[in-house]
Amino acid sequence: MMNIFKLTATFFTLILIGQGVFAQNFGMETIRYNGSPDQMVNLVVMGDGYTLSQQEKFIEDVKKNIAGMLLQSPWRNYTTKINVYAIKVVSNVSGAANTPSAPIDNYFGSSFNTNNIERLLYPTKLNRIYGVLNSNAPFFDIGLIIVNDDRYGGGGGTFATFSTHPSSVEIMIHELGHSFTRLADEYWAGSQFARETSNMTKDSNPVSNRWKNFLNQNGIGIYPHEESPTWFRPHQNCKMRFLGRNFCTVCTNELNNKIESLTASAPLQRPVAFFGADKLEIMDGQQVRFFDFSNESPTEWAWTFEGGNPQTSNLQNPTITFPTRGLYQVSLTVTNAVGTSTTIRTEYIKVNSSDTEPPVIRVKNLTVNLDESGLAKISVEDVNTGTTDNKGIGELSLSKSEFNCNDVGANQITFKAIDINGNESTEKVTITVREKILPTVKTKNFILMLDEEGNGTLKPEDIDDGSFDNCKIESMSLSKSTFGREDNGDNEVTLTVIDMHGNECTGTATVRVDIILSSPENKEAITIYPNPSQGIIHIAFPKMIDPELKYIEILDSKGTVLRTLNDIPTSGNMISIDVNEFANGVYLVRLTSLHGIQNLKFMVKK
Repeated sequence: MMNIFKLTATFFTLILIGQGVFAQNFGMETIRYNGSPDQMVNLVVMGDGYTLSQQEKFIEDVKKNIAGMLLQSPWRNYTTKINVYAIKVVSNVSGAANTPSAPIDNYFGSSFNTNNIERLLYPTKLNRIYGVLNSNAPFFDIGLIIVNDDRYGGGGGTFATFSTHPSSVEIMIHELGHSFTRLADEYWAGSQFARETSNMTKDSNPVSNRWKNFLNQNGIGIYPHEESPTWFRPHQNCKMRFLGRNFCTVCTNELNNKIESLTASAPLQRPVAFFGADKLEIMDGQQVRFFDFSNESPTEWAWTFEGGNPQTSNLQNPTITFPTRGLYQVSLTVTNAVGTSTTIRTEYIKVNSSDTEPPVIRVKNLTVNLDESGLAKISVEDVNTGTTDNKGIGELSLSKSEFNCNDVGANQITFKAIDINGNESTEKVTITVREKILPTVKTKNFILMLDEEGNGTLKPEDIDDGSFDNCKIESMSLSKSTFGREDNGDNEVTLTVIDMHGNECTGTATVRVDIILSSPENKEAITIYPNPSQGIIHIAFPKMIDPELKYIEILDSKGTVLRTLNDIPTSGNMISIDVNEFANGVYLVRLTSLHGIQNLKFMVKK
């Protein structure tokens, strides 16, 4: 197959997480396990184009191909130094696309006709591959993609890719030569794939040639490519040229060196805990097999399984049952002679329920009264009369539990019951909201001045002193609102307050009509206003200030002269006097002129 290798190193652990890599957890199977990942070559096989119902086929395809590979040299010499894992990646559509320009909904986007070469089969969504490896097998040494399509094809780029064609074992081993040891094709694939590698060179000098140490052994020579004689290969019949052959000595040596370098012994270090599971989503009561993927040869394992049975284990690869629906966390602590490490995977196991029977709801309608704040609250317990479920109630809720003044009357709300397995039932409940609290009426006494014609109008706000209601006051009215000279003196007036829901309450106030403080019947008379005053009074003359006016005196209710004004204006028709210094009460203005004395009464009310 074509070697489309690019200079991209195999990434370990979470290097790519900050680069927008798509991550997804999937179930895994351990196909072969010979020891701690740091001491082994770790082949991680991922499927593309395998739907959920085809995952068993995926595992069988992996086992068949790995078994075939381990029968061939040099892999058969290292059967005890190889771990093989299978990640059960689920695609929505089976198979591979015909061309990258017309993708199908397989998970990694694998397609034939890559680079316009029909048999060149390769994934288009490399970030997804890195994400799956980093999430599920960060210890990988080489990632392999087996595509669920029986057409002949494969590719040897960063990830060895091969189809399920009957020659899939041979294709896989050939593509591993590219991806695992960067071997070149020994047939002429095209100038775009030609490069200096351990089995391809432009150096034909036996003294300096790359494989000079193997010349004249087992058919090793310096053979030009007929299609491009400036490039040379070491053998005429190597697996890197023809499927079904053995690797030549040069290629075998590269594979041996790579395997030996990855499995070379090193001083023991503190372990890094990691694990996987054969299934991540199950039905309640099903079992999950967990696999320890920790490095540095742990000797002790301490598992904790939220929601599991049992909830703890000291086995390396335990099998756990999860009886109840939910999302569960799993943690693993591993220990060796150097140290300890812990990893936690939250919401790792999803357990669905086989129970489909919804709860049986029993509820009652309810009547509630608004409180002094205009609110009413209810709880599930107020309306529930014995809701049940065959497995147990998980949650009870109401669509509305707080009511206010706008909800007075009948309200339809929903009562919901969810059992422990997520089945739910709903029922309508009528909540009747009543508002029974009467308005609070507050009144104040009031002095009403009549106009020049002897009439006066009283408004509700004149005697209202802050009446309120827990909801809203709709209206205020008075038992008497118009007054005349015949009402001189104290009058008892009733203030009626009605809230927005028709509740009614009353209060009384004394309204004093004082003719003395009102305008005289003679329209030509001198008047004083405002009356009552809050600080200034104005003495108004019918036409002009009396030119014969000598002085003005202000007296209190006992007749004591409090102030005398001698400087009388000679123009205009009004004299203004500041009475801010006077306390609340009734006072007399005495006007003395050549025509006589006139008294005007006024009140100060601040």
